Order: sequence, then structure tokens, then C-alpha cells
Amino acid sequence: MIKKLWSMWDRFWFAPQDLLGLAFMRVLLCGTMVYMYVVRLMNMSYYGENSWIPRSMALEALPELYRPLFLWCIWPDSLNLVMHVLLVVLLVLLTLGIGGRWLMWMAWVINMGFIQRNYSVNFGADIIATLFLFYMSFTQSCERLSVLNLLRKKTAFQFSDTLSSVMIRMMQVQICVIYAYTGWEKLKGGSWWDGTALWSVMANPQMTTMDFSFLRSVPWSIPVLAYTTIIFEVYFPAMVAWPKTRNLWLLAGFFFHAGIGVFMGLGPFATTMVSTYFLFLNPLVLEQVVSRISTRFSSQNETLLKN
Repeated sequence: MIKKLWSMWDRFWFAPQDLLGLAFMRVLLCGTMVYMYVVRLMNMSYYGENSWIPRSMALEALPELYRPLFLWCIWPDSLNLVMHVLLVVLLVLLTLGIGGRWLMWMAWVINMGFIQRNYSVNFGADIIATLFLFYMSFTQSCERLSVLNLLRKKTAFQFSDTLSSVMIRMMQVQICVIYAYTGWEKLKGGSWWDGTALWSVMANPQMTTMDFSFLRSVPWSIPVLAYTTIIFEVYFPAMVAWPKTRNLWLLAGFFFHAGIGVFMGLGPFATTMVSTYFLFLNPLVLEQVVSRISTRFSSQNETLLKN
């Protein structure tokens, strides 16, 4: 029995895995980060000498529990614009599948520098995206869905090496921990127990993209949405671990985050979270999607050549 349990443990963490799901995650995650940081180029004053938090107090603004020993922003504030443009360029390359572990490490280090330089301007999408970028920097994320695959003669690796397998599992565990933790944290709040928590958000026009005052006519919908949110988050690890309920829970998560993105204007956070779902999908289904896209693309090229 001990040998069997050890074998299961070994397969779970170290067995080769299809890299296509990881590639889809890379495209969506890095593409989301490109959008966020291109938009932030218009707000570089957040990181300058006259920003809300001077450089000398950047670390003190971080929560003490995970305050680092040194500031990752090793460049002077005068180079903030140059480094931010470099970060966007690196993320664009990674979205296209150009680069690898070292390029992703460079992007992560620069990104961490900006996050620590002025922690007060970060959103959930910044923190979550940076977390998964760190995990991905250890993987072969650029092997599949890369523009280089169209040019290079050798065939890309289809299955992961040992380190990539471990990090794929770590990302799966991490997203499960995030959901479960936020769900259990909600249970500490009285407004979640009485079902009024979401109303404080929906009734605030500064936090939504449309007027939800009509929900006062159907008050029972507010606690239903609140309890559904808690159930989805608390039971996410168990439901995605069971193959029979995995796709159902991932579909529910997609609509859950789509609602957050559309009705609360938190699109980058929604796409960042949903990007991890590709790690749970059946690789054969993803292969069929890629095959259909490739076939359609090839047929269109043949049509253009004939014309």
C-alpha cells in the first residue's frame, strides 16, 4: 500500500504533462498583463520621485508579513519609463511564445520592482498575475502556441520536463488554495451570512458598470448570489479534482468571472483567474481546437493563393 501511495504521489507531481494547456494559459495571462501595463504607461507618475510614496518609503508601504529584505526596483526612478516599456516588450514576446524561462524571469523581476515601488496602486489582477508569472518562469511555457513554431524546423516538445510538471501542479494547487481561502474568509463576515454582502457592491455606482437598483424588486436574488459565490469558492478544489464535476465547475467559474469583468469593470482580474483553467482542461479537447484553427487558417491561405 505504501508503494502504491508513493507511486500515485510520484505520478501526480512528476509525470510528464501535455504543454498545450500551459501554452494557452501563457497567451491569456501574458496578454492580459500587456494590456494592463500598456494602460499604466499613462500613469507613470505613480512611480516617479513625486509619487504618493517616495522611494525611501517603498518597502514600508508593504505589509510587514511579506516585506522583502531589499527593493527589487534596483533601477533609479529616472529609468522607470524605460524599464516599463521593456517590461511591455518582454510580455509581448512571451505572449507570442518568443523566449523562455530566462526571458520570463526578466519580466517577473521587472514586474516585481514596479509592484514594490508603489504597492498602494496595485490591484488584485497585478498580484495574482505576478504570482502565476513566477510559477510559469520555471516551465516550458513557450514550447507550444509559439510563432517560432512556424519558422523553426524542429518539432516543439509536446510533454513537459520534470520541473515544468511540478510547476503546473503547483499552479493548479495554488488556484485551488486561492478560491478556498477567499471562500472561507467570506464566512468570517456577518454580511455574507445574512446574504447582504453583494448588495453593498451592487448598490454602489462607483463599483459597477450598470444600475442594479432593480434588484430591490427581487431581494431574494441577493442572498442567492452571495451563497452561490461562497459555495463555488469553498468547493472549487474538490469539484475540479473530481473529473465528473470538473468541467461543470470550470464553466461556472467562467461565467462567474465574466460577470465580474462585465458588470464590475474588472476584466483583467477575470481573465487572469480564468487563464489558470486551461491547466485543468482535457488536452485532447485543446488539441482539437488547435487543429480546427490550423485547418481553417490553411484553407484560407490556399484560397488567397488561388485568387
